[in-house]
Amino acid sequence: MKDDSRVQGFKRELEADKILGSADDNGKLMYLMQWKGTDAVDMVSASEANAKCPQIVIRFYEERITWKRAKVKS
Repeated sequence: MKDDSRVQGFKRELEADKILGSADDNGKLMYLMQWKGTDAVDMVSASEANAKCPQIVIRFYEERITWKRAKVKS
């Protein structure tokens, strides 16, 4: 039997450091979150991350955004 009693995510009461990636969990957006001062990582819901560490979420997307240049007609 698997022990799921281990504390995970924001319940660890650690400060979020950065988002390492994202995934779809049955239609729910999840982030792989790394915590400051530890090598621990957990999957956390995007809605919880948006509420608890919005600047980290913004930084995650800013680092991945790409812009397409519009073709200029001459």
